[in-house]
Amino acid sequence: MTTAPAPHVTTAQEAATPDGATTWTTRTWDVVTAGTGRRLGSVIWHEDRIDSPYRWRKTGRVLVPRLFHPLVPQLFITRVFDVMEANPQITFVIPTEHQTRMRDFVQEREARKREYAAKFNDLPDEAKRTSPAATSARARAAKPPTNIWLGVKVYDRRTAGTRIPVLLETPAAIRFVVCEPLKGPVDLHDYLVERRDVTDMYADAPEDAVIDGMVRHGDQLHRTERLHWVITGGGFGPNARPLHPQWARDIRDACEQHDVPFYFTRHGDYITAPVVDDPAFSGGRAYDDPLNGGRSSASLRERGPSRTFRSGPWRAMVPGDRTGRTWMLDQDTIAVRVGKKTAGRELDGRLHDAVPNVSADTRPTYEAAAR
Repeated sequence: MTTAPAPHVTTAQEAATPDGATTWTTRTWDVVTAGTGRRLGSVIWHEDRIDSPYRWRKTGRVLVPRLFHPLVPQLFITRVFDVMEANPQITFVIPTEHQTRMRDFVQEREARKREYAAKFNDLPDEAKRTSPAATSARARAAKPPTNIWLGVKVYDRRTAGTRIPVLLETPAAIRFVVCEPLKGPVDLHDYLVERRDVTDMYADAPEDAVIDGMVRHGDQLHRTERLHWVITGGGFGPNARPLHPQWARDIRDACEQHDVPFYFTRHGDYITAPVVDDPAFSGGRAYDDPLNGGRSSASLRERGPSRTFRSGPWRAMVPGDRTGRTWMLDQDTIAVRVGKKTAGRELDGRLHDAVPNVSADTRPTYEAAAR
C-alpha cells in the first residue's frame, strides 16, 4: 500500500458517499481509494487488491474508481489493465475526471498492442506467423477489449465541453458519461448523433474534412466515435444543489432520439414542485409541499426597518432564492429538500435503467429498456 499527497480536493459528495454506491454497477473494485482525515484529497493504491478479480465467482459490472488520478503510478494502472483484460467475463466500468491521462494511457497501450502484433508478420517461419500467440496478438490489437468501459464525469456545460471530446479520442468498446451530480443543463446531442447534414457554414469544407469531431462524406457529416451510454442524477449531502427535472428530461430525450441507453440514478436530496399564483399566501405564490403535504408559501421575509427579519415584509421568491429547505429554480419551479430516499429514482413516473449490451461481434445495444 502506497500513499501520496494530492492537489485534488475530494468533493463533499465524494466524501459522503464512495463511488461504489451506485445503482448502475453491481460491485466496486477499490483498488484505489480516497484518503481520509489529514489525507483527504490524497489517494491510496492497494497492491494486495490487484488480483481480486481472479477470485470473484460472480460477474457483472464492476466500478473501478479513481484509477486515473494523477498520483496513481503508471505501472500500477498497467497492471490493473492487465488483470481486467485477463478477466473478460467481468465488465469493468471506469469513470474519471482525468480524461487526458486516460486518453494518453489507453492510446499508448493500444499502439503497443499493434506494434507487437505487427512483429509476427515479419517472422520467416510460417508456423510462427500463424501460431496461437500470433493469432492472439492480432485479436488483441484489432480493437479495444469489450469488457473495459471508459467514461468521464460531467457536471455542467463546461465540464461536458472539455471532457467529452477527449473521451471520444480514447479507444474503448463503450464510452459513457456520468452526469451526476448534474448542476445545470447539458446538451449532449452532438456527441450522440451519428450523422447530420452539412450546413452552409461548412459548405466549402473538402471531402473527408474533420468538423466538430465528424468527417465529411458528401452532403453529410459522419461521427465515427460517439457516446454509448449516459448516466444522469442529482446530488445529495449538506452542500447538494437541486436537480431540475428538465435538465434530465433533455438528456433522456436526446438519448432516446439517437438510440443511446439512458440511466437515471436518482433525483438527489431535492424534488421539485410547480409554483402557482395563490393570493391566500404571503407573497401571493404557493406550491403543494411534496414532503409534508398541504400547500406552502413560496415566499421570503426581507429585513425590515430595524434590520431584523421579524419587522420585514414578505415577498414572492424569485429564481435563485433559497431557504433552509427550498430553492427556487425558475419562476414556476421550486425544489424542496426531502432526502434522497424520498425523492427516489423515478423520472416522470418511470425508472430509466438502460445499459449497453456489447459482445465481441456486435455493436452496443440495449440490455434493459426504461420502464
